Amino acid sequence: MATKPGDQQKPAISYESGKALMAHGPQVLNEHLATRIEAALGRALPQMEVRFNNLSVTADIIVAEEKSDTPELPTLTNTVKKVFKGMSKANNNAVRKEILKNVSGSFKPGTITLLLGQPSSGKSSLMRS
Repeated sequence: MATKPGDQQKPAISYESGKALMAHGPQVLNEHLATRIEAALGRALPQMEVRFNNLSVTADIIVAEEKSDTPELPTLTNTVKKVFKGMSKANNNAVRKEILKNVSGSFKPGTITLLLGQPSSGKSSLMRS
């Protein structure tokens, strides 16, 4: 059978070991498995679209109060004092921080989404949600 000039030959996948399966990379393995599953099912695999409406994420953050007007030498005694002082006030200094507020959107199959934002603006929180 003659191949057309534009056709690309797919690499052969070996089933001998996990290392052999991954020899051409995860994308090639994923495409190979998807093709085999689609052939066995007789139809295309379903695609998934992720949608979210009014997504809000909040976190309780412990705020450290470091208001020492007089500089202290980092001695063992002063360090131990700071540790115990911090442990006693840790429960009182919790502040609720709103990371994401009423965010809506969607991620569509077959697309690449670029997520831009300032540091601490909630990019990672959005992707984990």
